[in-house]
Amino acid sequence: MARRQYKRSPHPGVVLVLRKYADGTTSWRARYADPDTGVKVWETLEHTLSTHEARRVWAIRKAEALSRRRADLATGAPLRTRTPFDHALTAFWTSCKAQLRATTIATYRHGIVHFERWAKKTGVHLTEDLTSHRLRAFREHLIAGGKRKVLKGSKRGARVDTETLRNPVTINSYMKNTKALLNHWRALGLTPAVSKDAITDALKSLPVPREEADFLRPDSITALLRASLRHDRVVFAETRAEHAGLRPKGTTPRYSPIAPFVMFLLLSGCRRGEALNLRWLDLDLDATDHHGRRVGEIRLRAEATKTRHARTIGLEVSPALRRMLATLKLRAGEGDLFVFGGSERYTQDLIEAARTRLMEEFEAPPFTWQVLRSSCATYLTNAPGIWGAATVFLSARQLGHSVAVAERHYLGVHRGIRRDARTLEAAMTAEAEVKHVCAAVAEHHANDTEPARTGT
Repeated sequence: MARRQYKRSPHPGVVLVLRKYADGTTSWRARYADPDTGVKVWETLEHTLSTHEARRVWAIRKAEALSRRRADLATGAPLRTRTPFDHALTAFWTSCKAQLRATTIATYRHGIVHFERWAKKTGVHLTEDLTSHRLRAFREHLIAGGKRKVLKGSKRGARVDTETLRNPVTINSYMKNTKALLNHWRALGLTPAVSKDAITDALKSLPVPREEADFLRPDSITALLRASLRHDRVVFAETRAEHAGLRPKGTTPRYSPIAPFVMFLLLSGCRRGEALNLRWLDLDLDATDHHGRRVGEIRLRAEATKTRHARTIGLEVSPALRRMLATLKLRAGEGDLFVFGGSERYTQDLIEAARTRLMEEFEAPPFTWQVLRSSCATYLTNAPGIWGAATVFLSARQLGHSVAVAERHYLGVHRGIRRDARTLEAAMTAEAEVKHVCAAVAEHHANDTEPARTGT
C-alpha cells in the first residue's frame, strides 16, 4: 500500500472547524494559539465567509498575522495581556489599599475618576488601547472641559459640566494622579503602547505661577492665639451635673481645648496628622542637648509621618512648648494614650469644626493647619539668632523635608526678625500670648475639669 503523502497546510497554526448545533444550523470557527499568552483561542468566523475559498483566504491572512506577531515578540516586542480596563482599575485600588493611607487613596480618586469617565466615553476597553496620542487627548480634555457641579433637583450625585474652566493647579493634580495609575500599569506590562517617557510627555504639567509660601505674620499669630484662648474659655450656661449640685455652675467647658493644639503646630512644625497621632510615648521631656541642658524632644515614628521617615524634633528652639507639654502630661490620666485627646485622640472633624469656629465666631485670622506648619518653617529658616548659619539645614530636618524645599519655599520669605531672638516664640514676637496659653493649660489642670468632647 502506497504511503499517504502529507500535504502542508496553507495556513499553518490555524485550524478551521465546522460546528453543528442541535437545531441543524452550522458555523465555522478557527482555532489557534495566541502568541502573547500561549492560550488556545477559538474565534467564530463571520457569516459572510460562507464559501470554502473565502474561509481559506481568511485563515491564510490570520496565520500570516500570527507569524508576524511571533517574530515581533522574538525581537523584544512587549506582550499583550488584553486586560479589561475595569479589571485593571479594580486591581490598582486593591493594591493601593494594601500600601497607602486612606487620605492618599482619596486624593488619587479625584483625578482618576475623570480619567475613568473619559476612557469609557472614548472607547478604551483594554489597557492596551491606551496610546500616547490618546493620553494627549485626555490632557486636552481636562484643559478644555469645564468644572462639574451638582445638578439640583435631580438624582443624588448627578453632575453637569459648566462653562467655567478648571484651574491649572487642579488640572496638574488630576494629571499627576493619572500618571500614578499609568505608571503602575506600565510596571506590570499592561500598557505596551506607552512608555514612561511617553506618559510624562503626553501628560505634561501646565505652567503655574508660583507664589511665596503662605505664613502668618506676627500680628496674625497674636490674634490667632488670643482667639484660641477665648474659644477655650467658653462654658455651658448650666449642665445637668451643675444643676444637680455636683460641680459649680459655669465651670464646664463647652468645647475641647484648641489653644494647645494650635500652639503645638505653630511651634513644632508638625503636620496635622502627626499631631493627632502623637502619643505620650513619643515625648521625652528630659532629653538633653549638647550642653547637657534638659530641653526635651519629640520622636515621630515612621508610620506616623507622611514620608514614612522617622524624625526627632528638639524643643530647645521653643522652651514654652516644652512647658506646655509638661503641664499637659501632668493632666494626663493613666489610660490617656494621646497627647491631644487622652484615651481617644482628637478627630479631624473636631479640629476642623474648631478651626471654622475660630474664624467665624472668635475673630481669628484666616488660616489652615498647613499654614501653621508653613509659619513655623518660615521663622525657623529666616531667624538668624536661633541656628545661625545652619538655619536652612536644621529647619528642613525638623520639618521633615529636603534642604532644597526649605531654600525654594521659605528662605528669604520673611525679613526683619530680630537677631537677639533665640527662641521661636521670640522670633514670632508672641511670647506674651504663648505664656498665656501655658497659664491657661495650668489653670485647667488646677481646676481638674473635663471638657466636653464635641466638634459642634
